[in-house]
Amino acid sequence: MYLRVTATPNSPRKSVKVVESIREGLKVKQVMLHHVGVAATPEEIEKLQQLGKRFIVEEQRRREQQSNQLSLFDAASLDTRLEALEKPSIKRGRKPRVQLATVSAEDKVSLIDLVEEQRVVEGLHEIAGHVYEQMGYNHLLKSAKDKELLKDIVLMRLAEPSSKLKSQQILQKRFAKLHDLDAIYRLMDKIAVKISDIKAQTFEKTKQLLPETVDLLFFDCTTLYFESTNTDELRAFGYSKDHRFNTTQVVLALATNKDGLPIGYELFEGNKAEVGTLLQALNSWKSFLKIERVCFVADRAMMSQENLTQLEASGHQYVIAAKLRSLPHALMNSILSKNQSAAADELKDWIEEYTHQERRLIVSYKTLRAARDAKQRDSIVSKIKKQIGEAGPTQKLISNQGVKKYTRTADAKTTLDHSKLEQDALWDGLHGVITNIKEEAATSLLERYARLWKIEESFRINKHTLSMRPIYHFKPERIKAHIALCYMAFSVLRHMEYTVMLTQKMSINTVLDELMHVQASYYRHTPTQKLYRMPGSFSHKASKIYKAFQVQRNNHAQVAQS
Repeated sequence: MYLRVTATPNSPRKSVKVVESIREGLKVKQVMLHHVGVAATPEEIEKLQQLGKRFIVEEQRRREQQSNQLSLFDAASLDTRLEALEKPSIKRGRKPRVQLATVSAEDKVSLIDLVEEQRVVEGLHEIAGHVYEQMGYNHLLKSAKDKELLKDIVLMRLAEPSSKLKSQQILQKRFAKLHDLDAIYRLMDKIAVKISDIKAQTFEKTKQLLPETVDLLFFDCTTLYFESTNTDELRAFGYSKDHRFNTTQVVLALATNKDGLPIGYELFEGNKAEVGTLLQALNSWKSFLKIERVCFVADRAMMSQENLTQLEASGHQYVIAAKLRSLPHALMNSILSKNQSAAADELKDWIEEYTHQERRLIVSYKTLRAARDAKQRDSIVSKIKKQIGEAGPTQKLISNQGVKKYTRTADAKTTLDHSKLEQDALWDGLHGVITNIKEEAATSLLERYARLWKIEESFRINKHTLSMRPIYHFKPERIKAHIALCYMAFSVLRHMEYTVMLTQKMSINTVLDELMHVQASYYRHTPTQKLYRMPGSFSHKASKIYKAFQVQRNNHAQVAQS
């Protein structure tokens, strides 16, 4: 078996296939075993080839297991080295038709004797559970019951994120999974001591899947609030990105690669300043993650002299957004002069390089960004004028965001400051990054920074799709366990998304929705008390998802149990 990359006629796209040579008499012909996908760029082709290589390893392992001949390789070391899947690949070809004459008498049942007992969602456990096992999470705990419970609780964050009590109820009602509530809370205590193993396992899976992309690390922070005002060693009051100033919070630092696959995370006390999280997270990860020389990409909140100096001392590269308005006056004037001269020459977009503290400072201007900046400023000014006009009482603006940038206050009276508006307008469309990378082109470095939206999307997934916050736990160990469970669910979700996107364009929300509709009904035969499984409808999209993961679904009625 080998990979073949073929061009599509009249198209720049190429197909990646797994092909096998078969001898028939004196002739040898090639048979396509698996169509991995279609790609348009070298990067996409490389990703499909990685997926194809994994298919080859799985197919070889399947054939070895079915063969009576002993393998020269140890099965355990093969699993460790290549992460071979335990499930066999999809068998292709038509299945033999079932004829009425071949059905035994005991399998002939009257429909009038069947009573539906439960309708069960199967798609989530078959696909997301498959990815969960690929991540290696099923080896975190020793007990078989704990393993099954952990898997079910993690997958519930994908199905319907909610409290532990409601998750237990949903598992029983929609997934036919029975668990004790006390066992779920005891599980969290067991997970709290496994957090380092969870981080290491997740990092190794990302690194194994895409070893060449771990050298680019996107880093950012967010806040997660509690429905509580109690403080302790972890919960504290601080600047809330959710504007929940009246509740305690924790700070979550997250790192991903350019595809959004997780690298690691760290949890800090709620009053921790963002600028101090980068180095502390990196030092923590060094103890169990083999992070060597990487390039950090982060926003301007991480730009401090201490961060940049220590990153350089550690041998790391970085591309971090620059605080242009905090630069020396001479450098700021030079940037604004360039912008004015470019406008006079009717240049739409431009890039200019400067030197700041022996580092490269790359400044770019975009007309679309300038229009967005102007629109945001006009929106804030409109709110100010709606409340106080040109001037008015300060108390009317206390709850508004961003008004201090454009107003001045004296004697409990606030006035719109037009000089601040004019000064702010000078920076419309301007953005800068600072870096210690000397040899790479400026456009390439700006493209690196542009991928930072992936980690911002990751925070939206954690906060909204997985409902990581608000947090209702109050013990530090339970809080950390809750974040770890959400991180595991996030990792499964991102790896699912990555695999599906290699073969078809389908959003992760669509994938989850399709999997939740892959169901089966269980019928009880009243005369014999046999339980029969009757699979539900299987959509074309669901079929594509199963094919992307090389998982075969049983779409035929069968006896579930006696």
